[in-house]
Amino acid sequence: MTLLQKLSFFTAAAMICLFSACDVETEFLTGNNVQLRFSIDTVAFDTVFVARGSATQRMKVYNDGEQPIKIDRVRVEGRTGVNFIFNIDGTRGPEAEDIVIWGEDSIFLFVEVEVDPTEPENTSPFIAEDRLLFETGDIQDEVVLLAYGQNANYLNGFNRGQFGGIDARNCDSEGFFTLPTDLPTVIYGSLIVDECTLRALAGTKVYFHGGVQRNDQFAGTGFFNDGLILTTATGSVEFLGTLEEPVILRTDRLEPRFEQDPAKYRGLVLGAGSRDNRLEYTQLLNAIVGITIDSAAEVTIENSVIAYSGGSAISAYQSEVTLRNSVLHDNFGNAIQFVKGGTLEMEHTTIANYGVDASALALTNFSCDDSGNNCVFAPMTARVRNSIISGSRGSELIFLDIFEGSEPSQWNVLFNNSVVRTDQPFLDSQNGIFSDFYENICRNCHNLEFSDPLFVALDQDDYQLDSLSVARDLGAFLPSLPTDILGVERDLSTPDAGAYERVDQ
Repeated sequence: MTLLQKLSFFTAAAMICLFSACDVETEFLTGNNVQLRFSIDTVAFDTVFVARGSATQRMKVYNDGEQPIKIDRVRVEGRTGVNFIFNIDGTRGPEAEDIVIWGEDSIFLFVEVEVDPTEPENTSPFIAEDRLLFETGDIQDEVVLLAYGQNANYLNGFNRGQFGGIDARNCDSEGFFTLPTDLPTVIYGSLIVDECTLRALAGTKVYFHGGVQRNDQFAGTGFFNDGLILTTATGSVEFLGTLEEPVILRTDRLEPRFEQDPAKYRGLVLGAGSRDNRLEYTQLLNAIVGITIDSAAEVTIENSVIAYSGGSAISAYQSEVTLRNSVLHDNFGNAIQFVKGGTLEMEHTTIANYGVDASALALTNFSCDDSGNNCVFAPMTARVRNSIISGSRGSELIFLDIFEGSEPSQWNVLFNNSVVRTDQPFLDSQNGIFSDFYENICRNCHNLEFSDPLFVALDQDDYQLDSLSVARDLGAFLPSLPTDILGVERDLSTPDAGAYERVDQ
């Protein structure tokens, strides 16, 4: 074979090899051995759409190893009504398979969100939170996708686990920061009110996006429940709704199945020394604890509803609570609990603590450490008039006086003209002995039996009075509360106990 023939042969062989892909097949790392790194762990779209539109964000996916890898599948989980679409290495989602990243290399991933803020709120949530999943073998990595799904006032932005602030710099000349009424307010994260009064007027809606978060600057373990409004000693809240347009505070999950769900966000926390807090015609729903009131703090609640809490509706620690013309129901703890004393003034209020093994009202004048040996105490004063304290337990009251009546100044509790369920003797603070509750503490009260008619329909959360209710005509007229929670005029001589005045047609 001549030299020319040999060259022709090798050239032909090379061409055949080229076109027949006779190179050694590339071996990709797959399955559980794949390790990915992402440029960000959350893709957040901070555009608030006022009309139908879209926005695009990008991120990078890294393969830090020397060997090329193949990702089995990339997909959007699809947990929300908002439409997320991605494009990875030229493949458009919502799903892509066998994505290759060469060794010590990376690829771009583009994510697009399409939002129509005119969609119903129960199908297009205020906070659209989804996940972009990267699946290889049994390993599943994820990147969080976040977008605003509705046109709203997003007070704290995308600050999950972080505390935004309202202080004197944000307030007007009179010291108020007033929430808008034309758009709902969404709190994603938590809010501190300092040197200012956070005000909500008639028709204001505030939605909370909760969840357990971690903030290493937070006390204790760093873990806490997100979605709260916290006032400092110089901050306060003033929620002033009306009968026709109440102020509403609730979870941002507006689907019907979440309407009565408890414990979706932390709730309202009035810090130590916070004064002049007021809730009027306010509905506070779905919190872990409706209102937590720290030492020396004070709040007045009138014509309001606190319901579907994971724990107490009101949890007070050596603080002052005035509660009038209000309804507390479906709270999965003591509806009201006082620790280490305080002052409670409760008039024409209905507590319906059904479906939970916890007393409706718990009053104590002390607090002890975990050992139970080191206790501190403070006076407990309570005046309950024209109210209903009911629930599923045989006794809906817990009274714990650390002095057991030996220090009358530390325990001053008196009920009048109320429906109360109890099955045990309670302390007579005037005489310092334990004796019958109704003879000594509750004057002109009715001891509620399970067979007694009381409300219209428990299963429908209708706590207006039945026509034969034992709460009818039980009260004594209070000039400061001439009308009930619905604006109905009360009988001037024998009003009904509770928040509702029965009117027969």
